[in-house]
Amino acid sequence: MSKTANGNTHPAYEHLLEMIMAKQLMPGDRIPEVGISQELGISRTPIRDAMRRLANEGLIEIFPNRFAKVAEYSEDSIRDIGVVRIALDTMAIRLAAMFSSRADCLRLKGIAQQCLDAYNAGDKKKRWLYDIDFHMELANMSRNDLLIKFQKELYLRVRFIMLHHPNPVENQKVHLRQHLDLADALMEHDEQKAQAIIIDQLTSFYNLRDKFPETFFGDACSLSALKIN
Repeated sequence: MSKTANGNTHPAYEHLLEMIMAKQLMPGDRIPEVGISQELGISRTPIRDAMRRLANEGLIEIFPNRFAKVAEYSEDSIRDIGVVRIALDTMAIRLAAMFSSRADCLRLKGIAQQCLDAYNAGDKKKRWLYDIDFHMELANMSRNDLLIKFQKELYLRVRFIMLHHPNPVENQKVHLRQHLDLADALMEHDEQKAQAIIIDQLTSFYNLRDKFPETFFGDACSLSALKIN
C-alpha cells in the first residue's frame, strides 16, 4: 500500500488524489507516471503503489503492462453506488435510532446546517464536503465499525461522482433541508420518518425511481404517506 514506514499516506498517493479531485486529471485521462515521478523526485514504484490503492478505491483503472487512467463512471455504475448508499444509510439510521444520543443528533444537525449554509453562500466545494460529512456522521452514530469502514471506502467514489457528474436534483435547497429534517426525526426517535427521508433523497439523487418498483426500498418509507414533503 502507498504508505510510509510510520503509517502515513505516501506523498505519491496524496499527489495523485489531489490531481484527480482538483480536475487536473479528468475521467479517461491517462496517469502520467514519468511526469509525476520527475515532479516529486521519486521512483515510479511508489507511484504505481499509489495507483493500485486508488484503483482499489474506484478512482483509477489499471490496464497491466499498458497504462492507467482516471476512472469513467457510467450511469449504471453510478446507480449501483446509489443502491449501496441506501442500504448503508438505512441500516445506519436503524442502528442510530437505537444507539445514538441527543448530542449525536445535535452534532448531525449542525453539519446539516453547515451544508445548507455553504450552499446558500455558493460554496460548492464546502457544500459537497459537508454533505459527505453528514452521511459519515450518520454512519458513526450507528456504532458499527464495519459499516463505518464501508462508508469511508464508498465516499471517495461519492466525492468523485459529485465532482465529475452534475447534481441532478432539481431543488437542491429542499434536498439539503432534508438533512435537517432527518436529524430532527432521529432526535424525536421517529425512525420511520428518518428512513423515508433518506430513501426519498437518495432515490432522487441517483435517479432510481424509474429503475425500481416504488416499494423496493421499503413500502413503509413513503414521504407522501407520512405527509412530510
